[in-house]
Amino acid sequence: MTKIFGANWASTVWGFLFAIAIAIANTPSIIAPLPDAVEPYVIMICILITGSGFAASVKSRNVTGGTVQQTVSGAKADEGTQNLVDHTVIASIESGDDSVTTEQRRAVNK
Repeated sequence: MTKIFGANWASTVWGFLFAIAIAIANTPSIIAPLPDAVEPYVIMICILITGSGFAASVKSRNVTGGTVQQTVSGAKADEGTQNLVDHTVIASIESGDDSVTTEQRRAVNK
């Protein structure tokens, strides 16, 4: 998936699912060919996708500017080649954020 959508592929996939779910919610005629007994389930799944899955992943903490740095091409940057993530980790440590992992602390030597 990373080769197709880049380092933050999860947000892209959820974005596509969100767009499809919104289209179905706004235009129920899209699912009209389905059997009548199935339509309520499809609509409920669309509501669940739009309300939970996309919201949970759209700004996950590991997207660019969080804990995973990308190159301009969208590939995951090699450790030590980008410093934006290091600055974010250092600021998190200095602010007392307890979600900083041991590996992150080791990477920035703090």
